[in-house]
Amino acid sequence: MVSSQFSRLLAAEIDGRSQNTRYRQNEFHRLQSAVSQHIDEIQDAIQKDTGNGPEEVRAELCLALKEIRTHYLTLSLDKDLEKEYRVVAGKDNADARRGAGIVYIVPSTHTMFYSIVSALSAALAAGNCIILELTKNTMVLPAVLRRIFSQALDADTFAISEERPDATFLSRVLMVCQTGSAPLADRNLLSPANARTVAVVDRTADVPPAAEALVAARFAFGGRSTYSPDIVLVNEFAMKRFVEAVIQQASRYLAGPNGEARQGASDPRRFGPSASLLDAAHKDTGTRVLVSGSGWGVVEVHDRSGTLAATYAFGSPSAAKYITQFIDASVSASSSPFPSIQLTGSVGPAYPINTAPPSTETRYTPALLQVPRPQFVSDTNNSALVKSILAPSDATRSANAWREALASLPSTGQRHGWKIGFFEQGLITGAVITLATLVATVSTVGWYTFTYMRRLRA
Repeated sequence: MVSSQFSRLLAAEIDGRSQNTRYRQNEFHRLQSAVSQHIDEIQDAIQKDTGNGPEEVRAELCLALKEIRTHYLTLSLDKDLEKEYRVVAGKDNADARRGAGIVYIVPSTHTMFYSIVSALSAALAAGNCIILELTKNTMVLPAVLRRIFSQALDADTFAISEERPDATFLSRVLMVCQTGSAPLADRNLLSPANARTVAVVDRTADVPPAAEALVAARFAFGGRSTYSPDIVLVNEFAMKRFVEAVIQQASRYLAGPNGEARQGASDPRRFGPSASLLDAAHKDTGTRVLVSGSGWGVVEVHDRSGTLAATYAFGSPSAAKYITQFIDASVSASSSPFPSIQLTGSVGPAYPINTAPPSTETRYTPALLQVPRPQFVSDTNNSALVKSILAPSDATRSANAWREALASLPSTGQRHGWKIGFFEQGLITGAVITLATLVATVSTVGWYTFTYMRRLRA
């Protein structure tokens, strides 16, 4: 049975072994040491699997190692002991948390090493047992990591799964799914993989830096990131300058050693090896292709897409504020004169949706992989209120509490007579127009009447 191989993790979850701070610190040392010792092997495996340039591979490795260090530095035995003994000292431990139990990681194939390490290190820092799903396939990196991690990490709290466990076992885990598939467990952190990313270049944008940032985001790491822009909307007044800048920037990528491969590369994160955005538009019932050619098309959208993965706004602060405010996206990036594409990152999975605000330092925060376990010692204001009302011997406090409950809410601070809403504006406008028309009519009639009377007297 698949679940039987995880019996040691189930036992470790029960005895809370991974909650121990010293244990987690030692596991981090073993993880970092193993990665460092096999860094050349890992680098070669990434290169073979992705075809990314040496600089891109090194960037992924640096970010992954930074994740390990950042999460390790959040661990402090002194701080954990202080929190643990707050109750003994008569203090509330309202922010107490513990690991979710067993974290099951389904990694993304895009920048797989960083994707795995970012989730693994966060789960370890949060105090969890961890299962990493590495199915057998033609990729080189999974086999390398299967061997390195299995030797480095404690088999009582870490395991690798080559096939998906049954639903009964998955009901016990917190699943970190980076592939964007439908939730497979009752508890999950889901990263969208097929959501769109849109960039808007306003007429107020500094065009050359905007073009440079967008071209880099589109071509870096094969353009496979969820945050690689799918559509760029450009104000017509900036179109000519933007196109010229894009052509200049794109030539650096298309003329390089991997230029031909990049030109022919598909974007497998979206539609498969042979499809494109235009192909999807032909099939989508919510769109209508008005005209199309080789690699381009004009599409009329009848039904708005769902929440976007990200929005990049290039322009002045006021323009960027307006754009990001009214475009529904999980993450928005904007600044003047142009936003940092690296804010959301071309490396790794998308930030999980429907969770706490993302961190710009790590892809997953430990809090996402923990559950709150607050401990209270002192009475809260509400409990004191209930006690005062229920206590028959304290009639005065009960009466005061009742009067406070019925007291009017504080004033808004707005002066009377100055509030003019939408309907009030309509009434005022209508009254002004009516009054102006009436005055003009009376004036005209009076003038003709006066003129007529003068003629009669003459």
